[in-house]
Amino acid sequence: MGHKNVKRFFTLFALGITYGFMYVMPYMKSSFYDQMIAAMQVTNEQLGFLMTAYTIALTIMYIPGGWIADKIKPKKVLIVCVFAQAGLSFLFVFTYTSYAMAVAIWVAMAFSGGLAFWPALLKGIRMQGTDKEQGRLFGIFTGLNNFASLLLSFIMVGILAFVGQADPIFGFQGAVASMGGLAIVAGLLLIFLFDDKAVYNTDEAGKAAAKFDARAFLSTFKMPGVWLMSGLVWCYVTMMAVSAYLTPYSTSVLGLSAVLAASIGALRTYGVGLIGGPLGGFVADKALRSVSKQQILGFVLCTLAMVFFLFAPSGLSAVILVFMILFTGASMFFCKGTAFSVQAELGVPVHVSATAISIASLIGYLPDMYVHTMFGNWLDVYGDAGFHYIFMYGIGMTLFGVTLAAIAYVLSKRVAKKRQAAEEEGVVSESLSK
Repeated sequence: MGHKNVKRFFTLFALGITYGFMYVMPYMKSSFYDQMIAAMQVTNEQLGFLMTAYTIALTIMYIPGGWIADKIKPKKVLIVCVFAQAGLSFLFVFTYTSYAMAVAIWVAMAFSGGLAFWPALLKGIRMQGTDKEQGRLFGIFTGLNNFASLLLSFIMVGILAFVGQADPIFGFQGAVASMGGLAIVAGLLLIFLFDDKAVYNTDEAGKAAAKFDARAFLSTFKMPGVWLMSGLVWCYVTMMAVSAYLTPYSTSVLGLSAVLAASIGALRTYGVGLIGGPLGGFVADKALRSVSKQQILGFVLCTLAMVFFLFAPSGLSAVILVFMILFTGASMFFCKGTAFSVQAELGVPVHVSATAISIASLIGYLPDMYVHTMFGNWLDVYGDAGFHYIFMYGIGMTLFGVTLAAIAYVLSKRVAKKRQAAEEEGVVSESLSK
């Protein structure tokens, strides 16, 4: 591995660890659903509303966040945000019994993790390679951040299982405190490993003179590729929300213990991402040579997983059920790992990349504003039958993802033809000038 690749790997490592530790807490109900209900003494709908409040705050901040991330170097933005997240984790340790305080903390986490952190993070990743390397870069990053998230989740599971034996509430507090401590570790890794002066993307180098101004900002909204990327993000975010309910499904329907369900939930939410994310990037760059085509395949796999849970007969082997839960997570990360990297083949320039990401995030994460509360309400009203409604909703969204990815593939072919024509014209012009 050359010096350049070593530096890029350590940069992706720092970014992956930071992302992995940053979002475990706001999305912790994906793995620790039952523990949060018990410790906080809230209903399913109230727990779901935390994500609604979080997403509303994120939505307000995505657009100015993209502008900030395109004006300020990513490293500065990321360091400030991750240390703020650490402080919020420790605050929740002492205030989790207050639901109003929990809502306030979830809103505050939208500032630390959503204002400029997200677009700065993804812009930092894109700057590490050429357009032809984007699938692999995002896939490797996804694998690294899932490694970090899995590590943190199992630390939390360990604390819940051992420290929480005598006092489950104390175990819950210790698990949350571990999030704050490891967020500090992530901040230190950024300080020492992330070199934001190193830019490898040839598009970025070619656009060095292109200043980000109001005209560039407004032009981003007119790009079809931005809207297609937004739709793909919408679909995988919905899939992530649906898969989060496989944890309570495991306990209330499959009869698994809370600790075992949390362990499987951690593997589904983060562990299989070590495979699904990098595999998605490899398939996109090497096998299919198209992120759009890889997204079609990913959403087809997600659809099959949801159909399985909708029609799974009673008495099915626990081994098969656990395998399908993990398969669902792998399929989800197969899509997630490359969703934002599709912008390169859809013709989105790097110098407006953070703003494009902010627009896609603003639209794409809107499902988090309502689906968690809606799903929680279905479970409160219909009991275990509510899971069937959740799975049917997931099937509809994954089929929508297949459709959007197909449209994106058609657009990518048009963009490729225009680029080829422009390159040929440039070669002819250069030849004539000699």
